Amino acid sequence: MKTVRDIGEFGLIRQLAKNIPRAGDDCAVLPDGLLLTCDPVIEGVHFLPKTPARKIGWKAMARNLSDIAAMAGQPRSAVVSLGLRPTTPVRWVRELYAGMRAVAGKFGCEIVGGDTAHVRHEQFVVVTLLGHADRPVLRSGAKVGDAVFVTGKLGGSFRSGKHLTFMPRIREAQWLTKNFRIHAMLDISDGLANDLQRLSEASRVGFEISSAKIPGRLPDALTDGEDFELLFTVSQRDAGKLRRKFYEIGRVIAKPVMLLDGKPFTEKGYDHFPQR
Repeated sequence: MKTVRDIGEFGLIRQLAKNIPRAGDDCAVLPDGLLLTCDPVIEGVHFLPKTPARKIGWKAMARNLSDIAAMAGQPRSAVVSLGLRPTTPVRWVRELYAGMRAVAGKFGCEIVGGDTAHVRHEQFVVVTLLGHADRPVLRSGAKVGDAVFVTGKLGGSFRSGKHLTFMPRIREAQWLTKNFRIHAMLDISDGLANDLQRLSEASRVGFEISSAKIPGRLPDALTDGEDFELLFTVSQRDAGKLRRKFYEIGRVIAKPVMLLDGKPFTEKGYDHFPQR
């Protein structure tokens, strides 16, 4: 019998998506431009037991806000589910919520409810976030010849602590879609290598990337993950206007392959269920 480790995280997602027609983007896109996303943070995976509760709360909310940013949306409301050990201090929970409210409040988002349950071992926080976008940007719109951009430096997020303090790129995404026709976009959560592959599969195109143009040290930028910068494609006509503000790292090609400096690359980013 196959296990999730046998097929890996992304193999599992592909199988599940066959019966979930709205799957495949950073958020589910519902009627009237509503966006819905849900992302957990788990002790021992996304944070350590000694991590300050306020930073855990910031990260738990910011990860979901980043999904809304990837769709060029505006967050509205959130509900929060917690798995807590009975011995957890109440002050820790208050600090956790303070962190969530701090980042949500920057974008006019409010926590409106949730639930709690007890756990014996690892604690967790699950945020479900509702947002809205007049014209959601999907992963499936990249066009051959497009320029490929990222909004900031990549790699080393865990070592630097950025994964606990990053600012979701909601304002950047809204500025981009207000002033340009962004063809495809997602947020980089599992490493540039993995997320380029996701864009490639969704848009049925390939990418030719220049290592010298990637804003970060290789191979960290390709494989580390937890950067939460935006990866997007735009026409060459508009690319020149964006080069002073963001980082152009390559172009979209017709053949569905991943090229780094003209050669195929097979680096992989983070996978919750790495294959043996």
